[in-house]
Amino acid sequence: MKSLRGLRWALESATPRYITRRAPFHTTAKAQVGFLTRWRNSKPAANHQAKTPRVNSTLQRRPDQTYEIPSRPANPPQHGLGHPMRAVMRQLPHPVVVITTLENMRSLTELGDVLDRKFPRPIPRAMTVSSFTSLSVDPVPRVTFNVTLPSTTYEAITKCGKFNAHILSGDDHGARIADLFTRGNKPPAAAGAPEDGDRPKLGVLAGLKELDVQVLGQEEWQQEWDQAGEYGQEVLSTVKEGGYIRDVKLPPSGTLPVLQGQGIMHILKCKFRKLTPPPESDFEHHAIVMGEVLDIVPGEFGDGYGIALAYADRAYRRLGEKLLERPATEQVLSRGGNAPDPVDVPSSHSDIDIR
Repeated sequence: MKSLRGLRWALESATPRYITRRAPFHTTAKAQVGFLTRWRNSKPAANHQAKTPRVNSTLQRRPDQTYEIPSRPANPPQHGLGHPMRAVMRQLPHPVVVITTLENMRSLTELGDVLDRKFPRPIPRAMTVSSFTSLSVDPVPRVTFNVTLPSTTYEAITKCGKFNAHILSGDDHGARIADLFTRGNKPPAAAGAPEDGDRPKLGVLAGLKELDVQVLGQEEWQQEWDQAGEYGQEVLSTVKEGGYIRDVKLPPSGTLPVLQGQGIMHILKCKFRKLTPPPESDFEHHAIVMGEVLDIVPGEFGDGYGIALAYADRAYRRLGEKLLERPATEQVLSRGGNAPDPVDVPSSHSDIDIR
């Protein structure tokens, strides 16, 4: 029995080629099968009655073969209507919005964040979405969009709890800003010289310099990061002296990157609200983000065209001429009948590959 335990300890300490790195040995069901298979082939002790475990014969390990546990496919299974549906949705114009947030933002409610001296500094994250839409206006303004997983920006939003949505102008300036953030969060090759001290670069936002777009709030979120660390030390000393956490004044927090310049029409500052999908649905490869609008910051209207940037048929577009002007909202409501709702909330999908 001791030799069996020693063999198992040795197997758990090593990293066999046929076991994935996603889970340790003792938590992988098929890895346990491999262990039992090799134990089965070993010679049992004379005073021990051998019990043959019931395993699948196809999983028997041979000395000249290496077995790999099948991993979950990276791409979701294709539906029979996937390609026709994508072709239909390409014909619909979708609003194009740039989402910004911060990764490594210290949470004042987590002592582990504010007391960690090696906690990394904030890194801006951004992505372009074309599924952005209004969810409600009253009693609380809410917006929503969906994200393809995995996404570093989505992970940063869930940890930070806030994000900024930038409405882009329907011109060349807005299109170039949107296209900048469709290639993931890797910074551009020529991102400029490193900043002073140990501050990280702007990351993917560094490419905005070539588009004459400013990133506001950098000094503020760096100061908030420093003050959060000082707050943690002050809380620790206060508690050691017999005080309470509520006796320590909370420092300012919540500053996120705000983009300003030609091509930015409006900025919606939003608070993230987590949505729990129903258990029977499959949201393994997608996530739905909902945000409560806390503030609206005006931007610039570019060349004066008042309609935001759209995306359709694999291209950024400006909406065309006016076809039929609807009456004012008050007139629609007073007339009744089958008049459409003043606020339409369509469901949209995109074939822009964003992370």
